[in-house]
Amino acid sequence: MQSLGEKLLYTYARRFPVRTGKMRLVDSLWPHVVKSDDVMRTARLKMGGFEMQCDLRQHLQRQFYFYGTYWLEEGVLDCWRAFAKNAHTIFDVGANAGIFSLAALAVQPAARVYAFEPTPEIAARLRETASLNKLKSLRIHQLAIARGTGRALLNLCYGENGTNDGMNFVTEQAVADQVLPITTTSIDEFCAREGIQQIDCLKLDIQGNEGEALAGAAGLLANRRIGAVLMELNWAERTPERCPATESIQLLSNAGFLFAAAKANPVFRPAGDWMRVLTEVVAKGPRLT
Repeated sequence: MQSLGEKLLYTYARRFPVRTGKMRLVDSLWPHVVKSDDVMRTARLKMGGFEMQCDLRQHLQRQFYFYGTYWLEEGVLDCWRAFAKNAHTIFDVGANAGIFSLAALAVQPAARVYAFEPTPEIAARLRETASLNKLKSLRIHQLAIARGTGRALLNLCYGENGTNDGMNFVTEQAVADQVLPITTTSIDEFCAREGIQQIDCLKLDIQGNEGEALAGAAGLLANRRIGAVLMELNWAERTPERCPATESIQLLSNAGFLFAAAKANPVFRPAGDWMRVLTEVVAKGPRLT
């Protein structure tokens, strides 16, 4: 049950129009208005009115509860929804809690959304969210998308404070102290198995493995069967290192994609150095031009 202090903080987070300092204030005050043994809440999202169970100790889930959205990525979500509005088949790769899947279904309820999340407990929560909201068109697959079908290791990473459960990443060899063996598949192979002819919207947020995922979609890319791609850009800090962002951009550029900052009303142009300042990008394939 909400205390008066929690109700006031919740109302402030949802309704106060000034963004500056809002997250810092909510993050600092919530432990003082919520009992430490009562941290589970049902969040009602602004998008579609969907509900999900949230643990307020987790940074991402806390955003869903207090703000009703992914507060730090609202502009990116706006961009994603604009493309999802006319989509029929949507892939959410690195789905985590499923906010992008839910955002797509909020504007296009008739779409088929395939959410890929290899972390067992996160995939289980996403299945609970789908069940809670009776979303039969949201199909959750506990798989990692990679270059091909096989086995790999999921490195468990929860951030400096242990409050970010969306930072797990896939490698062939163990990197973190805790790892889990997982199954991988490629986008091309998955689509062949499921009889999927094209992907209208593809979201990639897989901690630097976006290039591997795109390499595993070479067939669809070559045949112009992927419409729009929204992806995270992981730039290498030192030039001689392998740069996941550069690899991903090159693969899409070779397939005829144009690029824009992931925000409302994107302006598309060829890849270039202008992209170095971006952490997320939206790419539009030749099928959409």
